[in-house]
Amino acid sequence: MQDKKSLGISLWVIGLSAGYFIFSLFRAAWNIDLSALRVFNTVFISILMQALPFMLVGAFVSSAMHVFLSDEFLIRIFPTKYGIGFLTAMLGGIFFPVCECAIVPVTTGLVKKGVSLPIALTFMFSAPIINPIVIISTLYAFPGHPEVALIRVCFGLLIAIVIGLIVMALGIRMPLLPHENHHGCDCGCHEEHIKNDPVVSKIKRLFLHSGEEFFDVGKYLILGAFITALVQTFVPRSVFENLLSRNTLALLVMMTAAFLFSACSTSDAFIARSFSDRFTIGSIMGFLVFGPMMDIKNMLMLFGSFKKSFVIFLCVLVFLINLIMLSVLSRLLL
Repeated sequence: MQDKKSLGISLWVIGLSAGYFIFSLFRAAWNIDLSALRVFNTVFISILMQALPFMLVGAFVSSAMHVFLSDEFLIRIFPTKYGIGFLTAMLGGIFFPVCECAIVPVTTGLVKKGVSLPIALTFMFSAPIINPIVIISTLYAFPGHPEVALIRVCFGLLIAIVIGLIVMALGIRMPLLPHENHHGCDCGCHEEHIKNDPVVSKIKRLFLHSGEEFFDVGKYLILGAFITALVQTFVPRSVFENLLSRNTLALLVMMTAAFLFSACSTSDAFIARSFSDRFTIGSIMGFLVFGPMMDIKNMLMLFGSFKKSFVIFLCVLVFLINLIMLSVLSRLLL
C-alpha cells in the first residue's frame, strides 16, 4: 500500500513537472498573459503568511486550556445568577482565549455541567471575538486603524448579550440531544488525565492536540484565502462599487462570505482586510462579527450536540440579530 502511494505521488510530481515544462515552451507562442495569475498568487500567499502564525497560536492556547484546565474548573467560574453570569460570560474570553473553532465543545460542556443556557450561549458568541489573540490579529491586520478592533469588540459583545437575553426571555430549556445530556464518559477520564498525568505526558498531548486542531481548521483558512484571492483578482471592481450603494446588500454579502469561508477568528481579519478597499467598515463588520459567531463548521458541530430545531432557531436568530444590529449601528456610527 505504501509503495502504491509513493508511486502515485511520484507520477503526480512527474506529470506536473512535464506539464509546466511544456507550458513554458509554448507560452511565448500562445501569447499567454500571466499577470492576473501572479496577482492571485501574491494575494493568496500574503493572506496565508500573515494569518497562519495567529491561527497556530490560537490552536496552541485553546489546546493548553483543554489539557491543563479541568471542566470542573471552568464551570465554577460561571455564577448561577444571570446578572453576574452574563458579565462573566461576556468577559470570560479575555481570560480563557478560545477561538470559534473550539468554542462549541466548550459550550456543550458548560450546558451539560449545569451552566444556564443563555449564559453559555453568551460566552459562545462573545469569547471568539474578545479573545486577546483575535484582538491583536485584528490590530495587526488593520495597521493604523485601531478603531476596527474596537468596533469589532463592542459590536460583538452587544450582539452576544442580546442573543443571550432573547434566549433567556423565551425560556428555552435543555436543547441537548439525549446522548449529550450526560457525559459521554462517566469515568471522568478527562479530569483524571488533568489531575494525574505527569507534566511530560501533558506537554505531549498539548502538542498533539494543537497539531490536530491546526490542521483541522487550516483547510478552512486555505479555502477562504483561495476564494478571496480569486475574487480580488478576477471580479471587476465595478461589481463592488454597485454594492457600496446598497449598505444592507453589502452587509449580506460579507456575512455570507464569513459563513462560507469559515475562517478561524484568530486569522479572519486578514481576509477581511483584503476587502477593505471595496467594502465599507460597516459591511466588513458583518465578516468580523458574524463569522466568529456562526459558520459552516460551527453549525455542523452544533447539530452534533443540540437538537435540530434548536440549532436551526439559533442560526436564524444569530443571523437576524447580526443583520439588524450591524445595519442600524453601522448607519448610526460609521
